[in-house]
Amino acid sequence: MDNEFLGRPSTRAESRMFTPQGMDGGILSDKEEMQYIFCAPLDKIYECPVCSNVLRYPVLFEECGHRCCASCLPELLRIAPKCPVDGKIIDREREISVDRLFQQELDALEVKCCYVNRGCTWFGELKDLEMHLEDCRYTPMKCPRNCGMELEKSQLRKHLQEECQKRGIRCDFCHIPITQEEERSHLEVCGKFLLPCPNGCKKGDIPREEMEFHLEEKCPQQEIPCPFANAGCDFMSKRKNLHKHIKDDPISHLGMACDTIIAHGKELDNNMKQLAMHTNKIADLERTVDTLEKLYGCQLVWRIEKWEDKMSQAKLGRKPTIFSPPFLTTRHGYRMAMSLCPYGDGRARGKFLSIFICICKGEHDALLTWPFTHRVSFSLVDQCQDPKSRRNITYTIKPNIIKDNKAFLGRPVGERNASFGAQKFVELEILKTMDYIRDDCVFIKCEIGSEDMTKL
Repeated sequence: MDNEFLGRPSTRAESRMFTPQGMDGGILSDKEEMQYIFCAPLDKIYECPVCSNVLRYPVLFEECGHRCCASCLPELLRIAPKCPVDGKIIDREREISVDRLFQQELDALEVKCCYVNRGCTWFGELKDLEMHLEDCRYTPMKCPRNCGMELEKSQLRKHLQEECQKRGIRCDFCHIPITQEEERSHLEVCGKFLLPCPNGCKKGDIPREEMEFHLEEKCPQQEIPCPFANAGCDFMSKRKNLHKHIKDDPISHLGMACDTIIAHGKELDNNMKQLAMHTNKIADLERTVDTLEKLYGCQLVWRIEKWEDKMSQAKLGRKPTIFSPPFLTTRHGYRMAMSLCPYGDGRARGKFLSIFICICKGEHDALLTWPFTHRVSFSLVDQCQDPKSRRNITYTIKPNIIKDNKAFLGRPVGERNASFGAQKFVELEILKTMDYIRDDCVFIKCEIGSEDMTKL
């Protein structure tokens, strides 16, 4: 092409790699590097002796009058602080300056659009090139929807509206939003997509989601068994012919139906006998469970006598804590003991009844699971004479299995572990109500959850 200069810079040509920005959300193809296309041969003085490209933001070596790009200077000084043209030593402190006048001269050089080979006819000063590229309709761009297409900016709008495989559309049948590339796979499963009846009936096209019902209940061409199939008739025919089949042989079908009713009646009688037998067995099991619960129930019901005296001793601080006898959670289970502070413990003193429990060393500890993880429930028993009217107060603890609780829940090393429980078990004022205290006695019940305990 006439008066166009490409390739490496010389007295005839110059190129500089750069990355212009796209418009309308697009991006240049792979951020490809572009070349300046000068309208006239490029003089050697505009070439950087370091990178061999056109000078950009030139710096002047005042001693010799040569120049290089500002971006090339750090590497030049790092390797050898001397002019790459004549080898003169460069004093980095005093002999280097930004050559703004020469930059103005560079900016005034005339160039053509980088996309002149695509048809752009623009030309102008170098300083205006990047501003032109922002608007140039020939700028190559990638689709902003990442469909993989590369096209010129002038073609982008049409592509996004009509061609892009990732453009949003709606299914013509169910109207849900999908992309163009998803349309084929969506139509293969769309419930509203119209399909012809596989039997070729005259119903016409049927939505996919209704096809199963059509074949099972409506299609006159569908092969189905006789309605008396369960009674012994093995006839198979198209739905439209079944009426004739039944009409032609009503006596035989009526006999089949009667035989089936009689058989079902016998089966029903047998099931009723089985149901009665199982009902009796369930009742027996319920009575057995009830008996076992009464015999073994909770692990301990602690009867505390002379309550008033124990409360007085606790108030005076002479005996703030009383202890239950040790007990086992199961026949060969954990060995535990409760302790009670009648007048409260710590911050709860004078306000609450405090209760605790600890794990004691037992004979079967080697066979049990550690740390202890089972639910513990304390209950203050209401001694009302009518069991149905009792209002027991229950407090439940689920042990928290963390390292800091090993002293409470781990296998005992000494005679017993540290105690854990409820410092604010029952308010002392509530203790005086109902029949929690009767005949100067208090009953405390302790239950240990056995759902996950190891069977021995």
